[in-house]
Amino acid sequence: MRFYRLIESLIKKFYHKKNTTKNKSLKKAFRSALYNTSLNQEYIHADLNHINYILKNNEEITKRIFLDGKFDFEILKKGFGYLKNKKRKYLINIGAHVGTTLIPAIKNQLFEKYIAFEPSLENFRLLNANINLNKIEKKGATYNSALSNKIARGYLKKFDKLNSGDYRLTKKKSGEIVQLNILDNFINNINQKNALIYIDAQGHEPQIFLGGKKMLNKKVPIIFEFSPTLMTIKRPEILLKSIKHYKHLTDLKKNKVLPMNEKNFLKIYSEYKKSGTHTDLMVF
Repeated sequence: MRFYRLIESLIKKFYHKKNTTKNKSLKKAFRSALYNTSLNQEYIHADLNHINYILKNNEEITKRIFLDGKFDFEILKKGFGYLKNKKRKYLINIGAHVGTTLIPAIKNQLFEKYIAFEPSLENFRLLNANINLNKIEKKGATYNSALSNKIARGYLKKFDKLNSGDYRLTKKKSGEIVQLNILDNFINNINQKNALIYIDAQGHEPQIFLGGKKMLNKKVPIIFEFSPTLMTIKRPEILLKSIKHYKHLTDLKKNKVLPMNEKNFLKIYSEYKKSGTHTDLMVF
């Protein structure tokens, strides 16, 4: 009995130290130990800076969240910093995954309300679970839909078994059946002068922009993952046409604001196409 009490005492000290230490390396070591001793569980709970997540275990994004304590929210924060008018009421999150960008954006009061779209049913269930877990369900709405340039039925395929963020729409009639819709069908109750769009759609961004012409005409700021090799519409002029009326273009990886014009856009497009890498772009 004394042996077990000793073990209990050591565990309590471990958890106290984990929750009180300010040493970042030690915090990461604690998180790594917890993650690596939970690999046999289907789901895992993460409590990061007073934000709670239920996550699918044994996959890339979960590991990054656990070890780094964040995922993609820093990109949104960086882009948000470029805006002169920081009073943004609505976050439109397209490809919301399980809420690791949306939830901290609301909890840190960058936005008051949200509208979120996630096509994967598995991710969508976790998104809603995490929203409810963090008590922000009354601040917005979620849709199990893929945004595109038309209303139709589509097919969703997971391209990397260890990455729940790598679902892509495919023309082949295989995988998960999803409902396609257009962004402009969801904007009636949104003050477009007071919104920001955040997109992570694995190369489907050009179609999303085509389905959101009314909103984009209002020059609503957009942050989106930019990977020319993933884009299902390979012609850069299609994407350029949708955003050329914006004033500023920023490669958030390089932190440099450029005038939004054809020359600057095509230069960035060519650079990332040639390297086969990706960045996050912001237009505003």
